[in-house]
Amino acid sequence: MENKCILKVKDLKKYYGSGEAFVKALDGVSLEVNRGEFVAIVGTSRKW
Repeated sequence: MENKCILKVKDLKKYYGSGEAFVKALDGVSLEVNRGEFVAIVGTSRKW
């Protein structure tokens, strides 16, 4: 059976704040998930 892409993200960016508080949370992230694959995205959670 051929795996087919069920989720594709290309060049995703998410920025917060400005000036000295500017944060690049995501900067050019690309991801492809194929049928039958399991994916977990984890990271720290932080309050500003």
